[in-house]
Amino acid sequence: MIASLRADGLKMRKRWANWIMVAILLAWLVLLVYALLYLVVKTQPASLRGSQVPASVLIRQIFPENFIPTVLSTAASIGAAIMIIFGALSTASEYGWSTVQTILIQKPGRTAVLGGKGLALFVATVLISIAALAVSALSAYVVVTVDGSSSSWPAATEIVKGFGALILQLAVWAAFGAFLGIAFRSTAAAIGGGLVYLFVGEALLGSLFRTAPVIKDVLKLLPGINASGVNGAFRLTYTNPSNQVPLVDPTHGVITLLVYLVAFTVLSLLIFRRRDVGGG
Repeated sequence: MIASLRADGLKMRKRWANWIMVAILLAWLVLLVYALLYLVVKTQPASLRGSQVPASVLIRQIFPENFIPTVLSTAASIGAAIMIIFGALSTASEYGWSTVQTILIQKPGRTAVLGGKGLALFVATVLISIAALAVSALSAYVVVTVDGSSSSWPAATEIVKGFGALILQLAVWAAFGAFLGIAFRSTAAAIGGGLVYLFVGEALLGSLFRTAPVIKDVLKLLPGINASGVNGAFRLTYTNPSNQVPLVDPTHGVITLLVYLVAFTVLSLLIFRRRDVGGG
């Protein structure tokens, strides 16, 4: 497994697509979260003037006091999409390059090969989480400094909990992408299927039917809804009436996400061990 871990770590570092996706995630945080919101608050367009939250309060979302909920909200959207692609590339690309047969005729068994991939993917997830938190904290510091305001940082325990919540969410989406890559044996199908599920099954249906009696109970089982429940434990320091109340509580969210993480890992292993790797 260690040899597989090293090999997959090398492939991840050499794959330019991975670096591009990480750059997109960090650029999204800096430009479309911090810089854009700061610009909007300072220019105060007509659409913002009728907002229930004054601009002087709304800007506190991108101050250091709120950098944990801000980065977690980003993880639930673009971060989830990035990690689905990341996971799909780590497994499906082996079928596209026809290298999976070559790997399996070497010494490691299938469990060791997939275990190494999973560990490499988890290490990458932790590093991406660290980078996202660091960029978010730095951006918050720059914003509050440029604005000439004051803001306190969250407690160390809150930052550690937020870090754990971020890793858990990103790890689940990465495991989902890796599972789809093994199930479909196609990079395009895995990425396409994962993104359709995320933006149609989770985002669209979750917003349209979150109050429907029966569908509401089904939505509570979905990973994205439970990720939002986990994020609900990290509240902004001001009240925003436009924010939706999570359908599940943080404890339910953590347990459900852990179940999904285990389920995606086990299903990937079962498929990889039992199915012929050749052909489409």
